[in-house]
Amino acid sequence: MKKKLISRKLSRDALRLAEGVFAHAVDLSLWVMVYFDHMSVPQSRDGLAWRARIAADSFLCDVNYDVIKNALQTARKRGWVTNVKRNANPEITAEGRRRLQEIVPHYDSVRVWDARMHIVTYDIPEKHKHDREVLRRFLRTIRCARLQDSVWITPYNPVTLVRTCIQNKGLYGTIIVSDMGKDGSLGDEKLINMIVRVYDLESLNDRYAAWIEHVEDLEAIDHASLLSYLSILGDDPQLPFSLLPSWWKGDKAYKIAKLEFENVVNKYAIA
Repeated sequence: MKKKLISRKLSRDALRLAEGVFAHAVDLSLWVMVYFDHMSVPQSRDGLAWRARIAADSFLCDVNYDVIKNALQTARKRGWVTNVKRNANPEITAEGRRRLQEIVPHYDSVRVWDARMHIVTYDIPEKHKHDREVLRRFLRTIRCARLQDSVWITPYNPVTLVRTCIQNKGLYGTIIVSDMGKDGSLGDEKLINMIVRVYDLESLNDRYAAWIEHVEDLEAIDHASLLSYLSILGDDPQLPFSLLPSWWKGDKAYKIAKLEFENVVNKYAIA
């Protein structure tokens, strides 16, 4: 069954923020529950109590009431929240917490690197072009970047993940993982320049810089600003720190968002 996307009844700005982090309304509903710790879902027709609860939040004011209410019912059926009873607050379950851990971007403060750049090349026949698209989507999810046709690079050793993907998806064709050696490069282009180019770090850095400029005028990180940060973090390949250019703003943005970000994460963390 095709999953329903975030409702288009959200305002344009709210929709942009929501889709930047959550692909489905049910995931957004889990986030809302955790962000407000406990969210009451009234059974009344108008839901006045619920509306009053979120009235102070600029993002949630633009969310259609029924979007979250109905999504929470779906989450209950999937075992992500407890049964919703009249005048009672739903509670997120361990499975719901795991779901949030899977979908909400997290900042990697360690980024272990073996000091090698790895290359993934493939030769998948045109008759299996679906397999080629499956592989490309997978490579993006494991932080690979496309260097040229059928050639992708990553600083993180992808051997085990690629092997598992090939087995699970039954991919046809030749797929090879190799490495450039320590401090490797291709041609005359310096490694750092190649990293900036293939990962389009300049555009990503511009987004971080704009976010920093916006929140520096705020007294505290609000809900919309936190979602905006998460939408940028979700697109960040989180490369090893030694491969990032000196002008990189991602770390500064995290330091600003850290307290609010970790407060929310701790609410759905599994001990």
